[in-house]
Amino acid sequence: MLDANSILLSSLKLGNRTAQNRFVAQPMEGNDAVNGAVSERAIERYTKLAQGKWGVIVIEALAVADNALARKNQMVISRDHLPGFKALIASMKKADPNVIILFQITHSGRKSGKDFSRPTALYDPAPHEHLLTTEEIDEIQRLFIENTLLAEEAGADGVDFKMCHGYFGCELLRSGNQRSDKWGGSFENRTRFLSESVKEIKARLVNKDFVLGSRISYWEGIKGGCGTASADDAVEYLDEMDQVIKLMADLGLDYVNVSAGIPGVTSEITRPTMTSKWFYLHQFRYARRAKALVGDSMKVFGSAYSVLKEDGIALAEENLEKGYADFIGWGRQTLADPLFPIRLAQGESVDYCKLCSGCSKLMARQEQVKCIIYPGDKE
Repeated sequence: MLDANSILLSSLKLGNRTAQNRFVAQPMEGNDAVNGAVSERAIERYTKLAQGKWGVIVIEALAVADNALARKNQMVISRDHLPGFKALIASMKKADPNVIILFQITHSGRKSGKDFSRPTALYDPAPHEHLLTTEEIDEIQRLFIENTLLAEEAGADGVDFKMCHGYFGCELLRSGNQRSDKWGGSFENRTRFLSESVKEIKARLVNKDFVLGSRISYWEGIKGGCGTASADDAVEYLDEMDQVIKLMADLGLDYVNVSAGIPGVTSEITRPTMTSKWFYLHQFRYARRAKALVGDSMKVFGSAYSVLKEDGIALAEENLEKGYADFIGWGRQTLADPLFPIRLAQGESVDYCKLCSGCSKLMARQEQVKCIIYPGDKE
């Protein structure tokens, strides 16, 4: 049971909103859309998550176009699907009016499935990948902007730009992105998508309390990836990603959600397992580094707590107390026990993630994602 005075249970401002506690449900894909539209299953599982009384819930990666899917049954944010997203928000807010709900907006880029979508590349395309033109990237930017405004219309409290884990947004930021047009080469060009988009979105939002942030991979562990010095180097060198985070603060983003690695490529950096458990220390270090850079100007979400099971609670409290992060994110744990925060607060038993990777294996097989250990209907 959490002490009633636990910092995890304390409220905190996020932009102009107030989160009821420091628990963040990280975006975890369910692969259960119906032709891109929100399904009844998705509404049911997110409503159950809202019943858990999380401070912030980040709705899984929503594709900006139906040809940019990493999952066969990924949700696509569009005006045609707006009624479903409105129903999703309404159901979640009925379960918990105080939860902050963010939509994660993405384009899957190279990670788009070649059997059901269109893999694209910003640079050095593989034989099965289409090299994006300048104009095509312009259009993707337009979709990011318009769909952020659709998220506002749907009733979401904010949007997370997915610039992590090897997807399109992440590829833009890489030192390996040496395109010769306005979308690559210099740091200014590689961050242009973010800076231009945020400025236009802020100018067009009706609700000035709308939360804006981004999830990043501080270091990907590949040559030319985020967190490296050059296109031919894989060694961790974080100076440029520091500049990305400072830019986010200067743009007035409300938070940065700190992650690392690329699932399916450098997976254990992203999601430590029992055999790679100590990678969580890198994730803690990245969050601490980001917080030291931005101070009070932007909130920092920390990651990689699921691998610690029950030990993650004390470490989360410690990191919050020391100012290494402002919010604590759980990913796989949300599948194991969507009611995690309220159970901790009320002293009830918690179903801790067993780190079996069953959920990831379901995703890799393009099946509906769930915890394979615990029943989803437990009250």
